[in-house]
Amino acid sequence: MVRVGLVAYVEEQLERDISLGRLARSGQLGSERVLARIYGVSRGTVREALRRLAARGLVVQRSGRQARAVALDESLTLENLGLALHDERSEKCRRLLEGFFSLKRQVLVELLVDCCARASQLALGELESACFRLWDAARWHPGARCAEVEFELLRLAAQVAERPGHLLLIQSLQRALRGNASRLLSFMGGESLRQWAVCAMGALGERDARALQDQLPALLKACDERMLDDFAPTAHEPAASEAPCAQDILCAPTSATGQDVELETRPGVEEQGLVRLVPTAEDTAPLGIAPCPHAEPLPIGPAGERAEGDELAEALGDLPDCRTGCGASSPEEDPRPEAPPTSPRRQTRVTAHKEGGCLRGPQGPLGRWAARLWRIIVRSLGAPPLRQWRQPFAPCRP
Repeated sequence: MVRVGLVAYVEEQLERDISLGRLARSGQLGSERVLARIYGVSRGTVREALRRLAARGLVVQRSGRQARAVALDESLTLENLGLALHDERSEKCRRLLEGFFSLKRQVLVELLVDCCARASQLALGELESACFRLWDAARWHPGARCAEVEFELLRLAAQVAERPGHLLLIQSLQRALRGNASRLLSFMGGESLRQWAVCAMGALGERDARALQDQLPALLKACDERMLDDFAPTAHEPAASEAPCAQDILCAPTSATGQDVELETRPGVEEQGLVRLVPTAEDTAPLGIAPCPHAEPLPIGPAGERAEGDELAEALGDLPDCRTGCGASSPEEDPRPEAPPTSPRRQTRVTAHKEGGCLRGPQGPLGRWAARLWRIIVRSLGAPPLRQWRQPFAPCRP
């Protein structure tokens, strides 16, 4: 606040109390002695401040009685615009400012269009010069200087169009930007003001009234809205995000179809705890063993469990009978000690079927290769060695 004197200071404080509703319901301001004690000034200063307020229509004074404030709806006029700007963040303040700028826009557009229709070329040249001065002030002297040049343009347009009534209205509009409303002057200027000044200057030079009616109002409104946003910004609520929460995405249940597709796309995943091992050429190449062409995948129990003895015997019995004349070693010739099974689950019962004095089972080199391969597979799963599961085969007697 710029204090130009004690009288102006007391006047502004009383105006603020009236506009913000800090007085009693009756509107009484108190005696001059009480107000002088509150503001720390003399009674003469309070008396002069009340006289100014009464001249503006904000206070009613009667002889022998205390001054009473006029209701805000009755005292609010164009020249008392600053009365509503003490609370610039209120909705009422913004509506009044929008009405003020809208009235000023209508007056300017109407006068310039009328000048294009009836003014002489010399008068239009003077209006163009005024528009250029406004453009220059918006660039180099923003603030009060821009407001002064703009009202000069308005008065010149009213004189050229011969509108004396508009001169009175322009005078009231300029007086509205005094007192508390003078804070608006500091926000005038900028690129938006220069744009509509250039538009008005070009339209006046070409006598294009249609451009003034179609293009100029939009540019003026953009300039006024920028000033409103700078002076009385509105509180914008953050928009609610419609994107799902990351926690909801992570916790979302997966459908059975999605799980099946995932199992199919990932190799080596255990499906329902079952694993099927198929020896390939890559697995047996380091050992120098060729895979049997007639061998089928060998089933093993659930992951983490060892196969039963009966299943192993059945798997060994399903191997092809390759009798190439090279029999298996006898129990006496087998140098490996046979370790007793530690549990019934690890025992392997091999049912031998004698046909012609010979055991049916894996015979010859191919059978031994299959037994070695089976032993490697079982060891890789952490199971006991194969020699603890099988019984030695008797030599083949033709």
